[in-house]
Amino acid sequence: MNLKHARMHSSCAVEPVLIVHGGAGTVTEDRFPGKIRGVTLAAKVGYQVLARNGSVLEAVEQAVRIMEADRYFNAGYGSVLNAEGDVEMDASIMDGATKATGSLSGVRDLLHPISLARAVMEHSGHNFLIGEGLRSFALDRGFRFLEPPGQLVTQYAKDALEDWKASDQSYQSGEGGTVGAVAIDANGHIAAATSTGGLTGKRVGRVGDTPIIGSGTYADNRLGGVSLTGDGDIIMKVCIAYDVLRTAELTGRPVQPVADELLDTMSAELGGTAGMVGVDSDGNVVVAHNSQHMSWAYQRGDTVAYGVSKDDFNLLPASDSEFISLV
Repeated sequence: MNLKHARMHSSCAVEPVLIVHGGAGTVTEDRFPGKIRGVTLAAKVGYQVLARNGSVLEAVEQAVRIMEADRYFNAGYGSVLNAEGDVEMDASIMDGATKATGSLSGVRDLLHPISLARAVMEHSGHNFLIGEGLRSFALDRGFRFLEPPGQLVTQYAKDALEDWKASDQSYQSGEGGTVGAVAIDANGHIAAATSTGGLTGKRVGRVGDTPIIGSGTYADNRLGGVSLTGDGDIIMKVCIAYDVLRTAELTGRPVQPVADELLDTMSAELGGTAGMVGVDSDGNVVVAHNSQHMSWAYQRGDTVAYGVSKDDFNLLPASDSEFISLV
């Protein structure tokens, strides 16, 4: 897919681009339109931040917030339920210029975990917060938790939990829905962010790959940036977010084929499936997944690209009426 996503021209300055994903897994056809609407809107909103000379951190945060507020994604409002029927969410964000990171796990009743992850990065003095300490920090920073609790629980998530209880109760990614965004600006500054509700039926307190820097999220201006999605308990074993970028650097190969190969190697050795989106340090876009589906979209200049199925690739102008109808 690298020829499709490669930049159309070369110059000293990087052409800004923002790419998002809406989760790797198996998506039923009736949910395709909602996924496409969500990722294309998120890509456009995030890119508009870059177009206004906003920071890449703000761009990826705003893109992820769009998907956290969308019931079609397993993050924020659309999050799946743990074994007790509650929403517990993880998120992370990374600044590729400074290597600053912010991660959180197990947060409840908060619509936008990604914004809290950014606050952890910028104001906590730490990289990762959980539990009561996280909640206390959030309140100190002015975040408001939803009252009464449980407002993030959707009927779709309830039905999915009941289906899981009636099944073999395996912890597979299912439809997926973890969301992420990666961006690069004209100065080559990169940021990445990821947010998720985790796995349907997961044990209370389970932590997946999303908040783990190097597994679910990674950004380095020298190498690139990526956001992961898929079978998190497997992704964590191979630290694939960092490994993809580091392997590309060491071998001198483009990130795209390295991403494809490492995902397939992970699945062959450990099972499961995964996907990722990202950019390299030259602004080339990376879209890789070995799951049946992964919704994704990016905007570069006046063009938006998007897809859901394997090797799916669609282009339209950002101002096109078809795009407007999606948002």
